[in-house]
Amino acid sequence: MNQTDRAMARLLNSRYGDGALYAPHARSCDTQQQAVAAGFVSEEGFVTRKGRAFVARTNSLTLCVRE
Repeated sequence: MNQTDRAMARLLNSRYGDGALYAPHARSCDTQQQAVAAGFVSEEGFVTRKGRAFVARTNSLTLCVRE
């Protein structure tokens, strides 16, 4: 997983039950724009189905690497 994917996964994991992102502004502004452009986050700031699938995929990759 490259650095951009890691940053995207960290951003997408900064969400609560309502699906909205709650991330620190300074670190995530560019990443959030990239996430919107990639379809992982809606224009309103909610994680999309594609974004949730990306998180699931990256979390499973992280678990495999740690084991």
